[in-house]
Amino acid sequence: MQFIVFIVSCVALCYGKSLDTSVADAASNATVLHSGLSEKIGNFSIEVLFHTSKTLQDGENFIMSPITVWSVLSVIAEGASGTTRKEINNLLRLSVRNRDATRIGFRNITQWLQVNTNTVQLAKINAIFVDKDRLPLQDFQEIAKYYYQTETVPLDFKDSEKAASVLNGAISNITHGKIPHMVDASYFQGTQMVSTSALYFKGQWTVPFNSSSTTKMPFYDTHGQKMGEVNMMYNRYTYPFSNIKALQARVIELPYGSENRLSMIIMLPNPGVSLEDMFANFKTVNLDTFFEELRLSKEEYSDDEVDCFIPRFKIKSDLDLTNVLKNRLGVVDLFEPSKAQLPFLSRTPLYVSKIVHKAEIEVTEEGTEAAGVTAAEFSNRIGVVQFQANRPFTYMIIEKVTNSIVFGGFYKTPSLY
Repeated sequence: MQFIVFIVSCVALCYGKSLDTSVADAASNATVLHSGLSEKIGNFSIEVLFHTSKTLQDGENFIMSPITVWSVLSVIAEGASGTTRKEINNLLRLSVRNRDATRIGFRNITQWLQVNTNTVQLAKINAIFVDKDRLPLQDFQEIAKYYYQTETVPLDFKDSEKAASVLNGAISNITHGKIPHMVDASYFQGTQMVSTSALYFKGQWTVPFNSSSTTKMPFYDTHGQKMGEVNMMYNRYTYPFSNIKALQARVIELPYGSENRLSMIIMLPNPGVSLEDMFANFKTVNLDTFFEELRLSKEEYSDDEVDCFIPRFKIKSDLDLTNVLKNRLGVVDLFEPSKAQLPFLSRTPLYVSKIVHKAEIEVTEEGTEAAGVTAAEFSNRIGVVQFQANRPFTYMIIEKVTNSIVFGGFYKTPSLY
């Protein structure tokens, strides 16, 4: 029997100035989770972003949530054995000997992926929807729930319309209606279970963009040729900023809320350097070193203002990750009916038919009426660093206590949004 994996995520980024201070102290006093499992998840996240981008049409913009992909695969690995488990663990950078540490480590990380304040919301849900007549093994259900916060939801798969309605309702609820339709009744035909992982984020900028400063500006390709135009937002602030030579990129951090918990990091390759070449540099640039450079930059240049220009944009992605995992990341047996080994998940032979990921991101300055002057009035001021995302760039939303990449994607082709 087959089962299907769905991963869904939604980001809404915008809306005004932050007023809350509720969890700043808690975050600063938290146990440091930047090493060990968090670093492994981070390296996986960079890898899956890079290889997913290589499977898309040339110039296609996309958004995904790497940590939800890692979460789903790690739960499946708990039910796997033999080559199936080995292939998944190799990709996730895990070992059977450290399984207990992995379980506890991920449970600690997920506690930081739940935020609900006046200006920042981050919520996730993991669930396995299963035919009520073919429940997973009890031990697997308990491990999935305790360590991975993955609930088992029994449904009558014979009533495929109702099963689809329940699943879609759960996804719509966690994404606040942004992704109301994930599956239809056909997904439940010949399927024993459907695994889902959903992540929702909505954040207000710590310092709002002034909507009156947004203006139409050109957007160029890697080689400096004009591709089109974007509605370019503008702000001046003491943003953490670094020119990371080993990465061949300029990097800026745009914070959300007042808790210093979540930020958008934008990496702009140097002129003449493609996004793919920049990402390839992560082979030699440790992810923790990357974050450390940003931290040191903030300490050393905390009073230096940056003129920041980023496009207003909206991206929806509907990704089939099956081929990415099989052909680029070495997870093969999981998708083969005759080879998949999932004996700790179910007594009935199972394989995964596909892993589907839907995500949406919206980045705007809507609702802000901050005092300020136009971009043109700042453009020639001496001594101010300028960060202008007017050529292809990559963006990531980071949970900073754990350094988790909760969302990431590429912006390659301009659009007037």
